[in-house]
Amino acid sequence: MANGLAIAPISSPLVADTGGQLAEAKGNPGLSYLLNLNSRRSRITMRSHLKYIASISGGYSIRECPWQLLRRDHVRSLVEMMTELGKAPATVNAALSAMKGVAREAWVMGMMDSESYQQIRDLKGVSGTRLAKGVFLEPAAVEAICSACETDDSPRGARDAALIHLLVATGLRRSESVAIDLESIEPGRQAIKIIGKGNKERLVFVPRQAYQKVKAWQASLGRDAGPLFTRVRRHGVVSDARLTDQAVYFIIKERAAQAGLEECSPHDFRRTFATNMLDRGIDVLTVQYALGHSNLATTQRYDRSAERRLEEAMKGL
Repeated sequence: MANGLAIAPISSPLVADTGGQLAEAKGNPGLSYLLNLNSRRSRITMRSHLKYIASISGGYSIRECPWQLLRRDHVRSLVEMMTELGKAPATVNAALSAMKGVAREAWVMGMMDSESYQQIRDLKGVSGTRLAKGVFLEPAAVEAICSACETDDSPRGARDAALIHLLVATGLRRSESVAIDLESIEPGRQAIKIIGKGNKERLVFVPRQAYQKVKAWQASLGRDAGPLFTRVRRHGVVSDARLTDQAVYFIIKERAAQAGLEECSPHDFRRTFATNMLDRGIDVLTVQYALGHSNLATTQRYDRSAERRLEEAMKGL
């Protein structure tokens, strides 16, 4: 590309980003864009996209990439390259969204002219979908994972049982589950206030069995404020330090392995919850609210009813 920002060959190796504090974003539209994202999870996701974009744009790191030189043709070339490499449409569109966000930051910072920014902003995403990754957990698999927690009579067992029952019964994101404070629980309505993506608050209603597990864990904490899910240190010492969403990932992997499951991730609980709701005839708008989705199309991707009907029909042939 003109002005010094060239597309590197597809075979170019990824160059590790030196990272650093987002506080150093001054003068760097890429870092500034990341700094302005609402959630830690979004920053991690979009940082990964920018790291990849910078690397195939000349072997740069995020810090070194001259983002202000982005232009429409360059962005289109990157989109075409990712498509040719077999990247899923959702991945390509997320990367495009990141580039648009960076372009906006460059424009706001006075490092890009209005026409160049407008041309990038008006680019359309790629069409198409892919089958959702992950697995749908059958009732027996869910029961096996919960049993793996309940047969552990240590504080970790009680915590993990409450956590997993809650994820299965409500479809919460793991980041949402670890952000729950005891003050957010509404005993009268058997509900929990959740702050989801985009800093949007919603009320999640918890089925009886899961709610009992949560209350049992809460009683063991011996306090009425602070984080619900906390770390359990050696010798079963329960701390007041909030559990991280990455810790939830490892907890579920560990409990799934104990249950004899080869495949299981936190998002599989969310996928299973949504699928079960839709299969029971719950309207998609209600499921959208329960999951905290801002886009209805995202919720509709969980609907496997047509796939199941086809599977059953083919078995009868």
